[in-house]
Amino acid sequence: MKVDLIGSSAPLGFFDPLGFSSKADAATLAKYRESELKHGRVAMLAVLGYLSAERWHPLYDGKLGVDGNPLKAWAELPAEAGVQIVAFCGLIEYTFASVAKANKDYTPGDFYGIGGRIRDKNDPSWVDFQTRELNNGRLAMFAILGEIAHTAINGQGTRKNI
Repeated sequence: MKVDLIGSSAPLGFFDPLGFSSKADAATLAKYRESELKHGRVAMLAVLGYLSAERWHPLYDGKLGVDGNPLKAWAELPAEAGVQIVAFCGLIEYTFASVAKANKDYTPGDFYGIGGRIRDKNDPSWVDFQTRELNNGRLAMFAILGEIAHTAINGQGTRKNI
């Protein structure tokens, strides 16, 4: 098990409660890190979108989920819009996979090649930056899960509670 991965931070240190990394080689660990970064980045955007969509929504003239329930708005979404969302996500995944495949020096999550411009990969400020991004993504994953659970339990979004 590799315990010196970037993102190990107090109080948990290297967090792998199910032991997936103990059975993984370097390529699999890179795949796990890529997934963690993607999920964290999407979750950060989801939290922002979840909170702002209740006050401002540019699609369908704001007529979906008018009672402030984002889950109801999602259920009211036309099927064609769902297909567009899935197709767009697939296009993004294909593009990022192509970037990763084309660059032999690709590191997980570095779609713009910023890591190639960093001279010292072990520079404390660079390691700290990467750790902060991972921790913010981890927090956002729990935050959006909490927002969805909150809406599912009481049937309303955050607007009525502010």
